[in-house]
Amino acid sequence: MSPRNPNNAGETRLPPAVTFGTGAELLVKLGIVSSITREGVRHIATSERYEKHWPFGPDKAHPYGEGAGALLMATGPFLDFFRDVYQQVDENGDLIAPTAS
Repeated sequence: MSPRNPNNAGETRLPPAVTFGTGAELLVKLGIVSSITREGVRHIATSERYEKHWPFGPDKAHPYGEGAGALLMATGPFLDFFRDVYQQVDENGDLIAPTAS
């Protein structure tokens, strides 16, 4: 609920950055995945399968930030990865071309 507008029960704004835990919660809340934990997000981030597509880290398009001892990731690229890449790569980490139906 928004303190400025108590009638607004839904959250419409996204946070500028997420941690592995808050990112997992946001993925479920937005319906991008049905279930995931912070450990699941961390596993994906460090897996060989997604290595070439994970957008965060040294020599990647988006650096990790840090706050209160936690790694931070920009929300936009984080969500884009899970919408566009997660579960859409083969065992070699190559994107699978969509099939025409």
